[in-house]
Amino acid sequence: MSTLIALAVLTVGLLSLTASGHLSGSVADAAPSPDATARPRAPVAPVGSNPIQLRIDSMSPRVVTSTGPGELTVTGMLTNAGDQPVGDVEVRAQRSDRLRTDGDLRTALSGDAADDAITPSFTRLADELAPGQQVPIELTVPLRGTETASLALQRTGIYDLLINVNGVPAGGDQARLAGVHALLPVLGLPAVGGRAAETTPAEPAGAAQPVSVLYPIADQPRRLPTGPAEPVLLGDDQLGTDLAKGGRLDGLLDALEAGAPAGSPMHQAVCLAIDPDLLRTVSDMAGPNGYRVRGPNGAEVDGRGATAANTWLNRLRTDAAGRCVMALPYADADIVALSRAGLGDMTAYATRGGARIVADVLRTQVRTDATWPADGLLDERSLTDFARAGGRTVVLSADAVSSGKAARGATGGTVRLSAPGSTTVGLLTDPLVSLAASGPPSSEDRTLTSRLSSVTGSDPVNPTGSGGTLSDQNTIGAVAYRALGTASASTPLLVAPPHQWHTTGADAKELLGSIATLVTSGRLVAAPLGGAATEGAEPAGTAASLVYPLRAGAREVPTSVTTRLRDDRNATEQLRAAAVALPGVGSTPDQVFNPVTEGILRAGSAVWRGRGELSEAATKVITDRVRLLRSLVRVLEPPSPYALGDKEAPLPITLSNGLPVGMQVRVQLSDTPGLRIASMTPDPLPPIPPMGRLQVKANAQLNKSGTFSVEARLTTRNGVVLGTPSRLQLRSTVYGTVTLWLTGIAFVLLVVLAMRRIIRRIRGGNSEEDRRARTAPSEPTPAEPTPAEATPAEATPAEAVASARSMSGPATISTPISAVAEPGPQPGPPRGARIRGPVGPARSINPVARNNLLGYPNQPPRGSTPQGPVRGLPGNPAQNVPPPTGRPPRAQNQPPRSPAQGPVRSPMPPPPAGPARPRRVAPGANGQQDPNRQPNPNGRPPAPPAGENRATERPDTTGAAQAPDRPDTDQPAQQGGKPRARRNPEKTMPVHRTRQ
Repeated sequence: MSTLIALAVLTVGLLSLTASGHLSGSVADAAPSPDATARPRAPVAPVGSNPIQLRIDSMSPRVVTSTGPGELTVTGMLTNAGDQPVGDVEVRAQRSDRLRTDGDLRTALSGDAADDAITPSFTRLADELAPGQQVPIELTVPLRGTETASLALQRTGIYDLLINVNGVPAGGDQARLAGVHALLPVLGLPAVGGRAAETTPAEPAGAAQPVSVLYPIADQPRRLPTGPAEPVLLGDDQLGTDLAKGGRLDGLLDALEAGAPAGSPMHQAVCLAIDPDLLRTVSDMAGPNGYRVRGPNGAEVDGRGATAANTWLNRLRTDAAGRCVMALPYADADIVALSRAGLGDMTAYATRGGARIVADVLRTQVRTDATWPADGLLDERSLTDFARAGGRTVVLSADAVSSGKAARGATGGTVRLSAPGSTTVGLLTDPLVSLAASGPPSSEDRTLTSRLSSVTGSDPVNPTGSGGTLSDQNTIGAVAYRALGTASASTPLLVAPPHQWHTTGADAKELLGSIATLVTSGRLVAAPLGGAATEGAEPAGTAASLVYPLRAGAREVPTSVTTRLRDDRNATEQLRAAAVALPGVGSTPDQVFNPVTEGILRAGSAVWRGRGELSEAATKVITDRVRLLRSLVRVLEPPSPYALGDKEAPLPITLSNGLPVGMQVRVQLSDTPGLRIASMTPDPLPPIPPMGRLQVKANAQLNKSGTFSVEARLTTRNGVVLGTPSRLQLRSTVYGTVTLWLTGIAFVLLVVLAMRRIIRRIRGGNSEEDRRARTAPSEPTPAEPTPAEATPAEATPAEAVASARSMSGPATISTPISAVAEPGPQPGPPRGARIRGPVGPARSINPVARNNLLGYPNQPPRGSTPQGPVRGLPGNPAQNVPPPTGRPPRAQNQPPRSPAQGPVRSPMPPPPAGPARPRRVAPGANGQQDPNRQPNPNGRPPAPPAGENRATERPDTTGAAQAPDRPDTDQPAQQGGKPRARRNPEKTMPVHRTRQ
């Protein structure tokens, strides 16, 4: 257990030493100088006890030379931001001893150097500084002189300068309230107080050290993903401010144009390192559509920097013409973190693709095989991904490689890095200069917003990276330190400020000017970037391997973020694989999906290192965008269920594409019991048009009825699922197996029952009663006469025949006379038998006589009057009346009868007026109906009582005997004086037969 504890303590100690930078130099360099511990440090107030803010507005000179001013002048503002007054406020400038080693320089950059070697007298600012009160600072200190009245510079070198503010807090003692420290390079001593100027020491033997400058132009990602032809959308309008006059990016171009103009030695020494994301964003902002800005509340407003973006971009194109230009990874992506997550293709897009974007926007030649990762660090996997993408040159920190020698003391140069299948050239930057340009490790977690050179508290603050005055003062001091040292001329000096270079135009100009001064003085010589490692040249340098520090791995984009980004990448590539470019319609797949890829790189930017909440927020933005794009390609869900009524019915499916590019997809339906999809129509499916729909039909085979749901989804041609699945509700009315069996059984039962009914009817018709009805005579039995109308018993058959002839005219009776006049009861038809009407030909019967016989009123024939036939009508008017038997009348065009047929029998003329015709009266007393006769509910004449003869005919000799239901029979007739008699529905029609 004790061994484990000892190992843990040792590990923590090593990590702390690594974080503070002590392991980056040699042991000798790490040892402090004797003067560093010679004097005790001044007491300081606790942090935050008296928040006094010191802002430095200017300092001159930034580099002390023999030809420069002899006094140091510092201006600024002091503010009491606390709630307690501070008394006896005073300020002074003091310095440390000369920094001799790299260790001394690193100690000074971390703020731990003993900066009280020379402490001049304080200059009083105010007796009391009340809360919220401000007091200006204007401090002037001679560079040479006594230790109590000047900085007492005596030789050239690099010093740590401290601007110290002291005071007496409420209830306390004299203490340091605020301070700002920075490196002060001294290249020569000016003439002061009668002392002659002293020039820089003579140049060391040999050639001057080559120097190159990587000039980063980048910004943190601010763009939000949008679609093609949509205006640029930014999260804020800070970029418009930086591009405007006086902004940070505008100041970088000012410094470039002033410090490295065309034709100067610095022109070839400076190589622009530009972020492709920044260039693409500025180019789109300057476009005709302008750009939009999303506010904190989500509302979008028009941006105000479109004009400034256009001006800045044109200036950059001019400055980049004929100059070395290389591309940073797109959006300053964390290449190492992306490679760890298996996003090697994203690494290729960030490097090689980013270089092509820079070349397209600037319209100039760009080194497409070179890149500069964040912090100059790579591991083996990220180097392999870069080499596979075609990269040959990578800019690394000298601390990130090991060549097997005293690599920790390396300050630059060129090395060979082995990667699978290729060899990559590594250009090394000076780690000491990079540290001075980026600030101490404790300042790496500061936000990217400008601090306006404001410092708070009692501890001295390093202004590097503050975005204000003195931001590059330490960089100037580090470069001067290398120039005044004894570095070998074979080791080039590569000055590389951080990608996110938060400086001012004035400080950037001071940096380039200081390097130009060193070049002019012969201490340095301007050289192009990479020397022999230019594009197309053979790799040169010492073989080396990569070293990836632990502290760098702890600051990478977290794995939780890169995992989500990998999922977003996969979904985007799935959509891209299904996209097709339709000629003249919509956009291309690159125009639609490259912005998504770029959004993924923005979320994986190294800017978010150590800032987990911002990294999560950026990842959420692109994840929501990818989810939206996937949801735009889907199967539309119908508002109501589909109704399918056939066993093999086409299932209509509507495919929707909300993307501005054609999509080639396949439809996949889930396996559902009772449903099988045989094929799709059309097959193969055509692409879904951009922003359109496509109607397809699935040939479905159903084997059950009911309502069920089917999951429909779209896939690529390779089977990769696109979008989100949709639910289709189906309602089937197809008879299933059980239903068909039930229907068949019901049909069989119906047939059996119908046959049973038919058989029973057939069997029931063979009864005795039915047989009697079938064997009865076909002639109907005449109605029985009433007693009053009965024929006298003494009437002979001849008299009966004469009476009948008087009523019907010359007619023949086929029935024997004895059958008509035979007295006595006659058998009637069986009960329920049908009584038939007259049979045989009847066209010889006169209609008038027939009406008189039946008791119907005579009506004038058609075409005649009561007085006679109308003149001009051919023949007898009775010929126009249809025969009573229903036989159709003779056609008008019927040919005349031949002589062989005999003469035409004329109809019977109407009988003359005479005695009333005989009537058949139902038997009964005094013309009344027989009370024993029961009415037939079927409407047929009732059967006669026993002993009665229905065929008995009695002539009506008086014409007055009427049935009881005829109350108007005694009234005179309107024609011929005959009485009008109504037909009794209970009486039957008399039988009339012709003679045989």
